[in-house]
Amino acid sequence: MVFCGYCGKRFTRKEHLERHIPSHTNVKPHRCSACQLSFARRDLLQRHHSMYHDARNPRPHTDAGQTLIACYNCATAKAGCDKKAPCSRCTDKGIVCVPRLPRRASKAAVRAAQTCATSASSGGSSPQVPLVTEDQTLSTPASPVRSPSKYEQVGTIDTCLQETSGHQKQFSEPRIAEEFWSPHNTLETMGDIMLDNELYAPESAYQDLGLLDYAIELSMSSNLPLLEQMDMAVPPLTDTSDISSVSESITTSLHGLVHAKSTGISLSESPIREFEVIATSEAAWALARCNPSRYLENCPRTAIIHLERLEWKSKQEGTWTSLEQYLKSQQDSVSANPHVVPLTHRSRDKMLAIVQSFLRRALDIHRGGIFTQAGDGHYSSGDFNFIILPPSKVLQYFLSTYIYSLSGYYPLVVSNVIDPNEMLESQASTLLVLLMIAQGASTAPIAEARHFSAGLTETCRISLLNIVEKQVELSADPIVLRCGLLLTLLGAWSGEKWQMDIAIDHRGAYLSMLKHAGMLESHSPLLGDLSSPDLQWRTWLCWEAQNRLVYNWVMVDQELSLFYDIVPQLAVTDMQCPLPSPDKLWSASNSEDWLIAARSFYGYTLDFNQQLSAPSLYSLFRDFLHNNLSCDNNLSAQQLRLLLYPLQSLVHHLRQILSCFPDTLSASRAANRTHPITKTSTTLRLEEVQSQLQFWYELSTAFHKANPECTATSSTLVLYHLISLNATSHFPEVERLAREGYDRAHWKLSSRCKNCIFQHKETVFHCGQVLRQLRLIPAHLRPSWWGVALYRAVMLLWTDSISRLDPGFKRDDRSVDGPVPIDQAVPEAPSVVAYLWNGEGVATLTRRDGSSITLDNPGDILDYGIKMLDDEAVSSRIGDGIKRKLVALGDRWKVGGLGGSAA
Repeated sequence: MVFCGYCGKRFTRKEHLERHIPSHTNVKPHRCSACQLSFARRDLLQRHHSMYHDARNPRPHTDAGQTLIACYNCATAKAGCDKKAPCSRCTDKGIVCVPRLPRRASKAAVRAAQTCATSASSGGSSPQVPLVTEDQTLSTPASPVRSPSKYEQVGTIDTCLQETSGHQKQFSEPRIAEEFWSPHNTLETMGDIMLDNELYAPESAYQDLGLLDYAIELSMSSNLPLLEQMDMAVPPLTDTSDISSVSESITTSLHGLVHAKSTGISLSESPIREFEVIATSEAAWALARCNPSRYLENCPRTAIIHLERLEWKSKQEGTWTSLEQYLKSQQDSVSANPHVVPLTHRSRDKMLAIVQSFLRRALDIHRGGIFTQAGDGHYSSGDFNFIILPPSKVLQYFLSTYIYSLSGYYPLVVSNVIDPNEMLESQASTLLVLLMIAQGASTAPIAEARHFSAGLTETCRISLLNIVEKQVELSADPIVLRCGLLLTLLGAWSGEKWQMDIAIDHRGAYLSMLKHAGMLESHSPLLGDLSSPDLQWRTWLCWEAQNRLVYNWVMVDQELSLFYDIVPQLAVTDMQCPLPSPDKLWSASNSEDWLIAARSFYGYTLDFNQQLSAPSLYSLFRDFLHNNLSCDNNLSAQQLRLLLYPLQSLVHHLRQILSCFPDTLSASRAANRTHPITKTSTTLRLEEVQSQLQFWYELSTAFHKANPECTATSSTLVLYHLISLNATSHFPEVERLAREGYDRAHWKLSSRCKNCIFQHKETVFHCGQVLRQLRLIPAHLRPSWWGVALYRAVMLLWTDSISRLDPGFKRDDRSVDGPVPIDQAVPEAPSVVAYLWNGEGVATLTRRDGSSITLDNPGDILDYGIKMLDDEAVSSRIGDGIKRKLVALGDRWKVGGLGGSAA
């Protein structure tokens, strides 16, 4: 009996102790020459090389790497086996000795040999496969899978291939080599697939999972370039029940793309192709519901697609080549960026190891428990593949992109500098770094970055929940709540139904954790008792970071409630914690700069405990209601943004009440006699809120004139106009009108439009200003929700255009005056003022080429929105989904009889 000198763990053999000690010393002397991954033991290096590199570059193995293993019967009984053929134990018991395949041998090489033998016996010639185009599917003839009679039959995997042949069409490249590997050539060998020394069983929750891994390994070992040329010709397979449900689900969005040309809407070919199961599930989004919805009983298992894509990509040669090429095109911005500390080799190895464990846990959950957890807490699997992270320069670029794209709207990075080497001390902080990388990758307009971001997001989501469940006290940890913030942002604007639904559902849980941790309560930093300025600065940083975290969650809750048309979760009376301090203090890089900035704001007679404590949102909103604020109060951009939160809550509440009143006059009079709340009184209250919104706009205009280059102010003005649109219209009714379609009854259509828009001129004005403010923000700095904001403005203008088709629509004779470019002119322009007050002029939209369109043709308005998404933005998954929805909407309503676009 031997014991470990570090932890005291007991071992029965000396060699077991020798294998255990490197886990404490962190010495990994054995390094792979191919991928530079380090290992503590030589046998682990040999196993790694045989599994991941010998399939591509076969080499002779040493005897040390050819360790024999026990037969199946001895391994099941956990008895000693002399490893002969047959073994002595099976001979003595009179049973058949069934040998097992060694896990250290290359599975790909064995399968390649079996495939060569099969092809040689069948004639030795591979079938010629014709060119596959985008209009063809990659189908295979039926070939049932055979398995040994001693075990359960594996199942007919070619059925899965036939069910997904329609999905494979989405990913096939226009040109593919004439000779490539076909799945049906090797299905006979699928009966030998083993995982953890057990064959696949038909009742497994994920019985078809190994097909893709098998196909990839085989294509490597036989030097056949199927997946290299097709990139995703064989997508990761989900559960067969989910695939069948998806194949039967609606395909309106894809149908709209096919018929885009017939509607006159010209879409440039997207460089990023979408998984069919994700594009199909767009009809079940909780937002952008302008087409008939399909509530899927069994939600497609899209999360496993992202994880398997991340795992599959790590197997390929040149895994992140496209990312490196994209980085070269962005080299100027990377080299001039001082905000990210370079990642060291030690930190990268540590990050890789942690990501490896996170991904393993995520795959274990989504694959229905195929992986098992050993007694020492480590996961064991005979078929798990290593993940390869992008190069360090690419990771650094993603972190810098996170600062540029997100920190301007949600300032949480101290001094705007990220040091990933200091943030890898715990699992929670490592999760935060990974989520920052995922956020930065989500903004890159290339497929590899999009798939990498989605897979990393799902991995971090599962790991974060696991960490909180194991350590409940972490629910009050600011780092965990910050991880939840990034997860919510990534999921809500991912354009993928699974992640969007989970982000909305978990929003309430994170806000409850924030509230139960006491972070919403009033508190002040105790800095006066600290003698060292450096200690005062660091104490203030912790206090300020907590306040900023709270109000960043308030802003996220505001955005989600606005764009998803749901109730805000927080009450303004609960927000008693101080508002964020000026950004100049937050961006100070040391205590000296911080002290100088504080004295410039509060004077040299600085009382730390009083003057550094800002008012709360509750007290600020109370001053706003009592008109105690003016343009001379020097409100910050973030304070102006936060003032919109209670105003939005009021508008949402009053709009819900107004939607409950009957439309007929007789019913309203009967209600007035029995209920003290009337439609008239509620409308008056809504008008009061609109006057408060106008007062807010005056305060914001003063700040915007002083800071014209502030992108955060432009995004806040977009939110202001969208909140004002909720006061002048009812957006859920607009989407209901779009879903129901056109029934060729103009009088009925006019009546339905009256329930959508209540103030037409004001609605048209605010829609135009939304489009104008979005164009003022550079494309690479726009917030993640900008496409949804564009969608809401376009849908309201489209509804207003439909109402003009009514023969009884009243047209003002003065409208024959000059055009009013609502998406170009500022609100103070004389033409805009004359349009709003006197109805003079004709409202128009301006295309990118300078041409104008009126609001009389619904198809032209949809075309305008689609081209703005297509030509004036960086590609994103949610933006591509909204484009498909608008195309499908135009296709349905043109078929119904309303005018198409005049592209």
